[in-house]
Amino acid sequence: MKNKSSKYAMEDQLEILEKIQKVEAPLELYEKILSKIENRGNDMVSPKWIFTAAAVIVILISFNIKLIQNTEDFSRSEFDALFMMKSQNTFSYD
Repeated sequence: MKNKSSKYAMEDQLEILEKIQKVEAPLELYEKILSKIENRGNDMVSPKWIFTAAAVIVILISFNIKLIQNTEDFSRSEFDALFMMKSQNTFSYD
């Protein structure tokens, strides 16, 4: 078993890359890439969708706030009903 340093082991692995044959890209590929980059600026979200998304978010947040408030009120009333100290209206006859 050969004990090679990592540098020489890496060079052996990189020699495989030297055997790769270079290929010429099609001529229209560069033009396609440029046209996609130029058309990318046209991809805008309409203000109608932005307003709709904002409205939905506001509705969801307000619904969650209302739900939390109702839950707190319910838990308080339930707590009061369970653990409220009731006065004893008994008379002591000695």
